Amino acid sequence: MAARKRGPVFRVTGLPASQADDELVASLKAAIDDNLAEDERSKLTAPPAIVPSGYCALRLLCPPAIVPSCYDNAEKVALVEFHGGVPAFLAGLMADPLGDWQVEMGDTDISFDQHFFGFTQLYTPKPGSPATADIIAITGLDGHAYGSWRGKGNLGRMWLRDFLSKDLPCCRTMIYGYNSKLSTHGVDTILDYGRGLVEELKKIRNTEELRKRPLFFIAHSFGGIILAHCLVKAVQADEDDHPTVACLYRATYGMLLFGIPHKGLVVDDIQKMLAGESSHPRDGLLQEIKSKSNLLAYQLVDFKNLVRDRKIVSFYETGQTRQLTFDSETKRWKRTGDFITAVDADSALLQLPDSIEDKIPLDANHSMIVKFDNRNNRGYTSARDKLRQFEQDAPKVVAARFSRAQNRPKPSIMVPFQRDSTFVGREDILTKLREKLEQPASQDHSRLALVGLGGIGKSQIAIEYAYRVREAAPQTWVFWVHASNAVRFEQAYRDIAAKVELPGRDDPKADTLRLVHNWLCDERNGRWLIILDNADDDDVFFSANEDTGGTAQTSEAISQKRPLATFLPQIPNGSILITSRNSAAAFNLAGTHGSTTKVEPMGVEDALALLKTRVSISRSEEDDAKALIQALECIPLAITHAAAYIKTRAPMTTIASYLRLFRESEANQARLLDVKELRDLRRDPSIKHAVIATWKISFDQIQKTGPAAAELLALMSMFDRQGIPVSLLQGQASRLDFEDAVAPLLSFSLVLGPEHPDTLTSVSNLGWVLESQGKYEEAEAMHRRALAGYEKVLGLEHPDTLPSIANLASTFWS
Repeated sequence: MAARKRGPVFRVTGLPASQADDELVASLKAAIDDNLAEDERSKLTAPPAIVPSGYCALRLLCPPAIVPSCYDNAEKVALVEFHGGVPAFLAGLMADPLGDWQVEMGDTDISFDQHFFGFTQLYTPKPGSPATADIIAITGLDGHAYGSWRGKGNLGRMWLRDFLSKDLPCCRTMIYGYNSKLSTHGVDTILDYGRGLVEELKKIRNTEELRKRPLFFIAHSFGGIILAHCLVKAVQADEDDHPTVACLYRATYGMLLFGIPHKGLVVDDIQKMLAGESSHPRDGLLQEIKSKSNLLAYQLVDFKNLVRDRKIVSFYETGQTRQLTFDSETKRWKRTGDFITAVDADSALLQLPDSIEDKIPLDANHSMIVKFDNRNNRGYTSARDKLRQFEQDAPKVVAARFSRAQNRPKPSIMVPFQRDSTFVGREDILTKLREKLEQPASQDHSRLALVGLGGIGKSQIAIEYAYRVREAAPQTWVFWVHASNAVRFEQAYRDIAAKVELPGRDDPKADTLRLVHNWLCDERNGRWLIILDNADDDDVFFSANEDTGGTAQTSEAISQKRPLATFLPQIPNGSILITSRNSAAAFNLAGTHGSTTKVEPMGVEDALALLKTRVSISRSEEDDAKALIQALECIPLAITHAAAYIKTRAPMTTIASYLRLFRESEANQARLLDVKELRDLRRDPSIKHAVIATWKISFDQIQKTGPAAAELLALMSMFDRQGIPVSLLQGQASRLDFEDAVAPLLSFSLVLGPEHPDTLTSVSNLGWVLESQGKYEEAEAMHRRALAGYEKVLGLEHPDTLPSIANLASTFWS
């Protein structure tokens, strides 16, 4: 008997589960016959093959079987494949594959479709045996939930059904369909597709048994991008509000990933195809998935960290695909263009260790990589063997995860300060933090240090960033570590051990530093961020068995004879944010692969906004307020300190009266900035709150580690704050000795070069103050000096130079 050629497959939904399987087959055939035209009945020489399947295929090599719907126990589903043509009543679905067609079957309405949207079960698990796992296959962009997995041979085998039904008979195997057609006017984004998948998963895994059932994913191309997004979001889900979603990640044991464009697709030909319509709604999606997409890069970082304890099998294509070209005769786009590698190995592989990721090349192009015509196909046998191993190993592993999860603390934030609801400015620095510490470019451990004068706002920026991290990624642990001395560092680690409930932490002999270090190094515990606050003395971290910060090294550190820096892990799932007054210490802690960011005084507008969040300012006080922040050199701690002084002594003290007192003498300035009774709950209580006291901490540190630098600073304090000749300061000392003395002052941001950008900023600010006072000629001189300096140091068109030009123009206008 000649083999019959494959035909189109339709899904039939709404079959009543109350009917026996053989009755359903007979009733469905009768319903189809009733809707055939007279001339069609004679053409159909053989009855349709009917294979009920939660939405399954109907041409099985074994007797037809009916399976329940994935969604409703009261319904069953079948797949119908026609040979010799499609009945006229279903021809409309061939022209509009997104539609449905309803027919009557007795007193029941059943629906035919060809889109296979949602989940479709492909065969009935082995009777009498519990389902061992759920297998879910997700097709790619412009693919088809059923057809994408179907071979091109004359029998048209669909391996997920025809082969896995024999090789993994105890699994509930399903396909997932969604509107991925580029020709449709959808505006779906990766976020939308991910939400759609999550919503459908809620419906088919909605009992405790189903939630804890091992889950294996099979994804092709863009389907893997949706899967990655889904799992990233699942980790962030609250178990009380969305139990099914929260359980997805724990239940997921392994994945077969076929040609996943983790780093983007080559979409040039697709864009040409859509170019005929201006602003095509699919343009947004193409921008998200194109090569070097930032969105995919960020998602890849999270996905790789999530799957490091899962089993990953990455198949990548070694065959090339023709690009789309337009056929002027048929007026259709066809793949007749140049050969390209649609998804190369660099994009298809996660580049995880071989113990985590199996990397398998397949001699096929991007489309054929998931089409297997027979059970001996090398790609199929590899996929089958991996799935069999998953099925064998997954139950114990997944059960253990759920057991641990019942008692494991959830990721949380350990920041000892509340968030400032009126935080203003510093967006440029926060952007740098996000780009560096959440960088997608590599999987290296990330560190960044914020360096600047005491009171400049480093810790406040770190606090704000910590809360933003928790908002964006609730699955991330955030730890705050006081780093001023070894004792406080160890105490912070003890707090971490308690928070994450480390076994053995209560043992008096416990090596807490090592316990926490090992926990941080275990990638199964998820992502973490450590904020190392006030790390001003690198001797605390790089010297062992020495007295630091006036306190002896801890017994743990001494017994280990290891510097504290070695207890800061350098692994991809963790990042460290350092705040320090000392740029040398910050550089050493950030390391060669890290970076440092200088925290400067606030911009004028941000400084004014900060003052307004602390004290009420009327319109008539605006000028005085601007003059005050300039007098305070836009230093945040000085501004908040002055605001607290004004507020606590109102109405006797106003902005104007405070400004007058401040301008009267340097003695007044020192006294006003050294009021000790003012407190800030959002600052470390061990750190002095008064501005002068805060700066004295830097001086004391310099005096301890570099006496020559302290003497030089004392000498400079006898002169005016600008324009001190280097020759006068150097005296009889050698150039090298002089540079050694100056280095700590530079590290702590305490000094005089005349063309340093910080100096030029101060000159420009002074010009702005002089202009506000009506001293236009003096203001012009300051702005010209600043402009000349910026042009020399940065160049005429540098973004920091252009405002100086505007400032000078403003003075001329005034």
